Amino acid sequence: MAVKLPPDIAELVTARVESGDFASPEEVLRAAMAPWIAREQARAATLDELRAKIAEGDSDPTDVTPDEIRDHLDRVAASLQRQGPNAA
Repeated sequence: MAVKLPPDIAELVTARVESGDFASPEEVLRAAMAPWIAREQARAATLDELRAKIAEGDSDPTDVTPDEIRDHLDRVAASLQRQGPNAA
């Protein structure tokens, strides 16, 4: 793959190679991309985990209706109100 860098970025890459910090422009770009690659890998792992949890939930034969969820939340809210404002 050939990539044309903007002049300011190309100057930075060239300067890093000429300083001896890197042996090639490819090494400079690989180092510069490493944090982004790590974030993308972490993002992909998180999405995989979420998809697995969704699939697990979808395969759970226990169905809870919206009314049951609302009733449960109402009970939790009532319990918190009885405990007072500093309960949370």
